[in-house]
Amino acid sequence: MVVIYTGSNEIDKILEAEIKGSMVVSYEDFIIEDDKFKDQTVILGANSIERDLKEYLFLLRSKNIRVILLLDNDKNEKTKTALEYGIYDLVFGNFYPSQIVEILNNPKRFSDISKIYRRWFDIHIKKNRGKDYKYEKK
Repeated sequence: MVVIYTGSNEIDKILEAEIKGSMVVSYEDFIIEDDKFKDQTVILGANSIERDLKEYLFLLRSKNIRVILLLDNDKNEKTKTALEYGIYDLVFGNFYPSQIVEILNNPKRFSDISKIYRRWFDIHIKKNRGKDYKYEKK
């Protein structure tokens, strides 16, 4: 099952029509209150969450819920929070429903977001003699 809560009724309905086996919920806490969503997927608009986002994402991830997070851009502090919780299915800015369906079918991997991760966590890796890598945090 795919649960949809983007904060926009219009977007919710479009996604629900495009994604088989999906359902729209009308308030954020319903997802964490009901155990039937454990081990499911949620499409979540980061700006639609009224409570502390770190707490909310922790509660979702504690239930092994896969999160596809919709964000304004990758420079937003919410991006860092998502990365801290191992959420790689990040969608920035405007999107087409087909992009969400693509992510549902092909989850993003760490390699897909590694550049964003490196920037947020200030990770620098130097290549030594063409083979070895040296991690440097500045």
